[in-house]
Amino acid sequence: METLVVGAGMAGLAAAAELGRRGRDSVAVLEAGPDRGHTHIQNDHSAAEALRLWLRPETDPDFRRPYQSADGAYHDLAGLRRRVGGRSLYWGGVLLPVERWALSEQWPQTIATELTETWDGGPALYQRVVDDVVAWGAKLPAGPGLTIGAMEWDRTPHATRPEPAGRWSAFSPLAWWDYDGDPRVRRVPILPGHDVLGVRVEQGRATGVLVRTEGGELRDMRADRVVLAAGTVMNSRLAIQALAASGAATPRELPGLVDKLSQGFTVAFTDADRLPDAVRAAAHEGHVYHRAGTARTRSNQFVRFSEGVNGTVNLDSWAMGEQRRGPHSRVRCDGHREWPWPTTVHAPLDAADEPVLAAQRDLLNQLWADMARLVGVPAEPLEFPPQHGSPDLADRLTAARGPKPLTYSFPLGSEQHEAGTLAFGEVLDEDHQFTAVPGLYACGPSVMPRTGAANPSMTTLALSKRLGAILAR
Repeated sequence: METLVVGAGMAGLAAAAELGRRGRDSVAVLEAGPDRGHTHIQNDHSAAEALRLWLRPETDPDFRRPYQSADGAYHDLAGLRRRVGGRSLYWGGVLLPVERWALSEQWPQTIATELTETWDGGPALYQRVVDDVVAWGAKLPAGPGLTIGAMEWDRTPHATRPEPAGRWSAFSPLAWWDYDGDPRVRRVPILPGHDVLGVRVEQGRATGVLVRTEGGELRDMRADRVVLAAGTVMNSRLAIQALAASGAATPRELPGLVDKLSQGFTVAFTDADRLPDAVRAAAHEGHVYHRAGTARTRSNQFVRFSEGVNGTVNLDSWAMGEQRRGPHSRVRCDGHREWPWPTTVHAPLDAADEPVLAAQRDLLNQLWADMARLVGVPAEPLEFPPQHGSPDLADRLTAARGPKPLTYSFPLGSEQHEAGTLAFGEVLDEDHQFTAVPGLYACGPSVMPRTGAANPSMTTLALSKRLGAILAR
């Protein structure tokens, strides 16, 4: 085998598809979980059931948390969706790039240029992702933005399309295996029930993987190259084991683990007639709007209006921002004779996170004050608990909206945007290859040296396409 890709989620599938598209047919994608079909949960289930699978992951048969938390973070919602398609069948489709103020720091200049300006003799990687999702059927927004008080909002692009019975889907690279696209992609096999326990390293080079099949059989699968695309925490565990097997003088932990910092509030307006026409129209259409983050706030802010019962209008607003990488937050493995090694996540907040949380609260309070002024209600400051991470997050997000704002914040790990442990320029070279283990590569959010405010999906698709092209060459 030429290339084995570990993980059939968004990153692994996008990299494998690019390899197939470029004529490399000695490729296979290994997935620990089953193949339960390629339909997005918002199309496979009612809206209420899909929300329950997200907020109550213990009800999802494919949810796994194969690691421990050392400090209370990365629990509850944190974990893997271990099935063919992975989180690409769960995400909401928000399609935003890493901001230029974040790309200008830590990112290799070559990669930043390829993401935003030009790649492979043509359009930039971000534009290629837009072209891919539009070809699939996504209807990216072209309508006007929204003005609320002094705040200007843009329509948020979503890689989604409507489905029958009022449902919808977000783009997944699995689409390239399903519809009448390039037959070379469909020839790349996706092998469910193949749990990769570790990467084989011989004479300092990756030579394949050790797999436990669904039936419990241990198999050595040989390959010239191995691509880690199993999510940041699992990528980290596999990398730590491989680095130890290579004899690299590294501790059995990888620093730099980050998630998104996110807070928000919900409220209902009973006197909808006092709202501007544009807000009532936004509630009827159900669109999401956003304000782009700055280098100071390091946060994007989103707002969505919806029509409630008895003529009310609901407002949901949240800010999503950048947690900065550092040595305090890490993935650690305790070495044992047998793979997989027990894995622990250490993920405390750091002093560098406090200004972001404060800026988010300012943004949310500004919106609340503007909306309260429009409808003539008192604009008491929003009350956020002193401890970040609402322990009753699921209850708060599903509670009936009322006239008093209800605030919430996401515990670390629960945004499921983990990143940063295998960063370019630190663990990887600019070709995604481990500097200490030739033949071993990584893709997905784990490779990002700085994540910015945006969710990582657009950048994951772009970088995975880039890696597929590099390996094809």
